[in-house]
Amino acid sequence: MATIERWIDVDAEIDAADHEWTEFMFRSLVGHYRTSLGDVEWSLADDVEKSGLVTLADVGAGRTRVTVSLDYEGDAGAEEAVGGHLDRDLAAFKRFAETRG
Repeated sequence: MATIERWIDVDAEIDAADHEWTEFMFRSLVGHYRTSLGDVEWSLADDVEKSGLVTLADVGAGRTRVTVSLDYEGDAGAEEAVGGHLDRDLAAFKRFAETRG
């Protein structure tokens, strides 16, 4: 099983970023998850072999780093596609969080 990891810095305090991540999950991402300040765990639909962890870290100056670590089981071509999807999701979250704050 491979681990795909991506991160993005968001112009939002960690409390606000945590709240916005929860809103973003409800509005945009498919799956089941549980959340607490600082991290979010989720697994996607039952027929998909993916699970992961989202970590929020205060990087100072009112910014939060959102890191997604996704455990992935599948072929290399699909792994690259999943990584690209994560990049797009994180960019969408950054726009979402920064325009709502």
